[in-house]
Amino acid sequence: MSAPGWLAVLPHGERIAVALRTTGVPAVVTENIDAAVKASELPVVLIGHFTGAPAAVRYAQTHANLSALILISPVLGMWDGASDELADLMDEVNFGPPLTTLPTLWLHGSDDEIVPISDTRAGTDRIRGAAFEEHIATGLLTDGEVVTRVQEFVRRVV
Repeated sequence: MSAPGWLAVLPHGERIAVALRTTGVPAVVTENIDAAVKASELPVVLIGHFTGAPAAVRYAQTHANLSALILISPVLGMWDGASDELADLMDEVNFGPPLTTLPTLWLHGSDDEIVPISDTRAGTDRIRGAAFEEHIATGLLTDGEVVTRVQEFVRRVV
């Protein structure tokens, strides 16, 4: 199997990175998104999972060097469990610009009780650009479904 022509960068989400790597996708988990993006010779797909989503969205709002953004069960909008630092970052995202033409995919499970979909939708509605897609899985989102949806999306947009 040949490696795809793109790099997945995640500020949080080793489990998602491992699932992607098992299918041949090169994936890096790092808090230094900018360094990973600048070091890549491949197009970069930034993946914001759970509490890593605000950092991913904020990077996408302030940089034009991404090929796509994927949000997996993202903590966006309103979230009662946020630390002060995370809450401040979420405010920056909420009051930042929409994602305009950056291809963006939001994946979420309808039964996610940790990150309620209604709270997240408040955040995704604020950042939604012209190339925004969403997939809401019935029940909980599985790693297998995440990998399948990510690969299908990236094949179409990168």
